[in-house]
Amino acid sequence: MGILIFMSIGLILLLTIPIVTALFARRMGRQPWLWFFVGCFLPVIAVVILFFLPDNSLNQIKNKNKKI
Repeated sequence: MGILIFMSIGLILLLTIPIVTALFARRMGRQPWLWFFVGCFLPVIAVVILFFLPDNSLNQIKNKNKKI
């Protein structure tokens, strides 16, 4: 039973960075699922790359307003 709890905590900690990366990507107007998987393979590097990319959320809002 102890190993199951230990492995569950490890899995939660292992998925924390990709989940945070996906949430940050969604806020920046990027594809969250893509960045989730990038965060799985390159955890810290993905967050740094995403931090330096331009914010697309403003462009998406402008494009929606033009369509209306």
